[in-house]
Amino acid sequence: MASAFYASVPSFHTVQRLKNLVEQKSGGAGAAGACRLWVGEHDRYGYGVLRATVAGKRIHFLAHRLAFFLHFLGTMILTDTMNVSHICHNKTCIKVEHLSYEPQSVNNSRKKCLATRECTGHHGYPKCIM
Repeated sequence: MASAFYASVPSFHTVQRLKNLVEQKSGGAGAAGACRLWVGEHDRYGYGVLRATVAGKRIHFLAHRLAFFLHFLGTMILTDTMNVSHICHNKTCIKVEHLSYEPQSVNNSRKKCLATRECTGHHGYPKCIM
């Protein structure tokens, strides 16, 4: 259901309401460079989630993907074939500067960085924040 939402341009009212919900459920901007943590509900994998009704339909959003979409609204459409990845490796982070829109293969390669605690780069995508 959320994938159809990301392929559209929601109304101004919907955008403002979702931005307010994201603001309420985040831990604030924090220190410069620090993660902005989601303090709302989490799924079984540890990712932040937000359930909201949009145009009469209940939608389950991943918080980091929604935050990224709202920040870049009107400049890009999110597809199911691309991921919004955490370059900081923190599943609860919704800070846009810590997120990257990239293919699953790049997202998967970040697991090596986390395991070795060293990032060697990701061919045109941001390096991990370690």
